[in-house]
Amino acid sequence: MKKLQKGDIVQVTDMEDEWFPCLLIIDEVKAWGIQGYVSVPGSGTAYYRIANGKFEKVGTATIVME
Repeated sequence: MKKLQKGDIVQVTDMEDEWFPCLLIIDEVKAWGIQGYVSVPGSGTAYYRIANGKFEKVGTATIVME
């Protein structure tokens, strides 16, 4: 697996997951997977945790939340 870090963008690849095929910006990298988020205009930020093997890195965000 590619080394992951805060600010990387991942796509949910598990077709059984309710967030498939959403994109998430990584907020925290854990041994079991990642916690990521997506900003929803007018609604705030939605956070999601997903296990390793159920997503793929697709890029790096230019702007991240602090």
